[in-house]
Amino acid sequence: MVGGSRRLLLITAWLLGGSAGLAGATAGEPVRLQLEVDARDLPRRLLHSRIEVTCRPGKLALWFPKWVPGTHAPCGPVENVAGLRLEAPEGKPLTWRRDDVESYRIECTVPEGVRSLIVRLDTICNEAAVRASGHLSYGNESVGILNWSTCLVYPEGPACDDIRVQASLRLPAGWQWATAMARESALGGPVRFQTVSLTELVDCPVIAGEHLRVIPLDAGSGPPAFLHLASESPSALQLGPEVVGLYSRLVREAGALFGGYPYPSFQFLVTCSDELGYLGLEHLTSSLNGVHERDLLDPAQRRGWVANLLPHEYVHAWCGKFRRPAGMCTPDFQTPQKTRLLWVYEGLAEYLGEVLMVRCGLVDPKEYRQMLAATLSTLAHREGRRWRPLEDTAVASHLLRGSSPNWNDLRREQDYYFEGALIWMEADAILRDRSQGRLSLDDFCRKFLGANPSHARLVPYELPDVVRTLRELTDFDWEGFFARRTARPLETMPMDVVGRCGYRLGYASEPSAYLVYSEHGTITARDSLGLSFSADGRILDVVPGMIGDRSGLAPGMKVIGVNGKTFSRQRLRDALADSIAQRKIEFLLVEGERFRTVVLDYADGPRYLELVRDPSKPDVLAEILKPAAGRAR
Repeated sequence: MVGGSRRLLLITAWLLGGSAGLAGATAGEPVRLQLEVDARDLPRRLLHSRIEVTCRPGKLALWFPKWVPGTHAPCGPVENVAGLRLEAPEGKPLTWRRDDVESYRIECTVPEGVRSLIVRLDTICNEAAVRASGHLSYGNESVGILNWSTCLVYPEGPACDDIRVQASLRLPAGWQWATAMARESALGGPVRFQTVSLTELVDCPVIAGEHLRVIPLDAGSGPPAFLHLASESPSALQLGPEVVGLYSRLVREAGALFGGYPYPSFQFLVTCSDELGYLGLEHLTSSLNGVHERDLLDPAQRRGWVANLLPHEYVHAWCGKFRRPAGMCTPDFQTPQKTRLLWVYEGLAEYLGEVLMVRCGLVDPKEYRQMLAATLSTLAHREGRRWRPLEDTAVASHLLRGSSPNWNDLRREQDYYFEGALIWMEADAILRDRSQGRLSLDDFCRKFLGANPSHARLVPYELPDVVRTLRELTDFDWEGFFARRTARPLETMPMDVVGRCGYRLGYASEPSAYLVYSEHGTITARDSLGLSFSADGRILDVVPGMIGDRSGLAPGMKVIGVNGKTFSRQRLRDALADSIAQRKIEFLLVEGERFRTVVLDYADGPRYLELVRDPSKPDVLAEILKPAAGRAR
């Protein structure tokens, strides 16, 4: 099956490449790139590359990477090209022309007698951004991230697995670096890396900086794993033994979950920087992660998204890199990916990352239940579920990634992450119930994600492969289950998972500790009024169908008063509490130079969705979250 998929990918590459790619190399000879990246200007947000491409005379098409693995989108930063010059080895300039339709593709004519082409490329580095920034390159005077896909071009025609690249990197003076790629030499000049395929190169980002610390993790009997930290501040790298122990437990718990490893060693690459901010992207032998400077040191900040980041991206080594939907196994970086199964790729990884996050001790079960309630609250209000099935949020992933500031509940967001995770939690509960606790999703993971008898780097799958493996564990209508959850619009969010896990939904009158932590300067009243606010009263979100929506409020409106007093977090909470007696809440809005009063017909008091234990049922969720690898050493 693996060999057949490989042949299919190569045939596809030939058909898509066309004759323009035939100048890439002499027939029967491998295509080689010599890539030299000068990152000494990275603090000034510039990269300079020299790429030597083997070729032969005739038409040659070159591509900027477009579909960068892990981004699920055609978002390679081609707009950041600051200089592009093609020349023959002796220095003669060559004219190039961009494709009229495909902006990532350029063409040139290679003169007779020329066997290699020099490309000089200058790249503008992006500002760090929370969404999908893990594929970009950026830095400041002390720390930086390099993604090779931002500073190279490659020839059309051969598969990226068949393009051999010998890369070198020059960094600012005094900077140290970390990557999963093996070094060839670093004596008195650029760092030279061992020759790898273009696929492997792009899968090996680099973090670097003045201050970098390498921490070996206790992987037990598994392959070695290391935590690499880079920051502007040396003190941000001084993780105590208890924190190192948590991430060591993460590696061991993953080994117990999957029963095998798809890598010879693993590198957690982490930038701890307030300026570079949050980011994450998965790779086979490493993961790229960005948190704020003190996040890993401070247990008050090592929660929620920060706690989940490294486990989620780590799980992708198995779920997304080693096993990947066949429609996303493309031969190059220009062929569009078919992302319909992202609810498996990302949804399963989200669920397993959350489970490992609790099993290793980064988050305790109580806080996880609070996180789960917050997720259910958000997803329950997705009015867009009535017209857009979950799998369409996967197909349209790159369209939904850039969130609108307005009415996201009507269009849906990338729900394949968290709603996908709930599907897999429910599948876990079904397996446990039908086997009287003998089987769980852990068994599926060992069979489907952990086993690798062929030792292949990538094994594609289709949905029937997933269903077949589940059916081998227990006889259940898995096709129908997945179809009902993913392939059709739904009137409401299915909540069966709550009961299957031994809980029911209720409402608390006070926000949970997790909800208070996660607000981050916002004020939420989604479960009561269907509204969320900025700290100064600007409406950020309106839930369709709830009282805020029915009262004519809209995102962007600004509330300056509540029940006759100046708006604040506490005044809003007071108004919610008083609504039980007063049967209303009164908002004063400012719109331009005018004031307007809106009265909300509301009398239910503060409401925050929570999970309530149902003692008539087994606590399946507690069983799911139990550590599988034993106590830390």
